[in-house]
Amino acid sequence: MKNKKCKALNQSTLNAIKFVFSVILIFTIGYLVFNYVPFIAKYNHYVIATNSMEPIINVGDIVIIDTGIDHEDLEEGQIIAFYADIRGNGEKVVVVHYLDTIITTDGVRTYRTRPEINDDLDPWTLQDFEIVGAHVATIGKVGPILLFAQSTIGRIVIIADVVIIYILMSAFPSKKTKKEDKPIESSPSTEEQV
Repeated sequence: MKNKKCKALNQSTLNAIKFVFSVILIFTIGYLVFNYVPFIAKYNHYVIATNSMEPIINVGDIVIIDTGIDHEDLEEGQIIAFYADIRGNGEKVVVVHYLDTIITTDGVRTYRTRPEINDDLDPWTLQDFEIVGAHVATIGKVGPILLFAQSTIGRIVIIADVVIIYILMSAFPSKKTKKEDKPIESSPSTEEQV
C-alpha cells in the first residue's frame, strides 16, 4: 500500500514537472516567434485609449501596426501610428491618427495628421523618426483584457488560474486514468493450461 502511494506521489510530481516545463516551453516559443521571426516581429499592437478615431477605431480596440513599412510608401489618408507629445510635458506617447498631409521641403519629409472626430489638423508636425508604422488591422474590444493580462495583478490571476486548474485536474482524475490504475488480472498462459 505504501509503495502505491509513493508511486502515485512520484507520478504526480512527474506530471507537475511536465506541466510546468510545457508552460515554460510554450511561453518561450511564443516570445521567440513574436520577437525574432521577421514577418511577425515587424508588427506591434497598441490598445486605443481615446475616442479620437471613433467610429473607425474605438476605445478598447487593439490596432496592429506594421513597423517595417518604408516611409516612402506612406500615403495621405492612411492611418498611421506615431510618437507625439500630446500633453505638452515633453513625454511622447504613441498616437494613431490619419496621415493628412506629406510635405517635402529640401528633400526632408514632414507629416501632418488629424483625428477621425474632426477635420482639424493635429498641432504637431512629424518627422520620419517619429513614425512608428502603418495601421494594418483592428481587433475590436479586446484591449481591456490584454491590458489586464499585462498588469501585475493580471499576471498573478492568470498564474493562479493555471495552478488551480492543474490542482483540480489532478484531484479529479478522469475515468480513463482510474481504469489504468486497476491491476489487470492475467489469464493463464497456454503453457500453464497444457
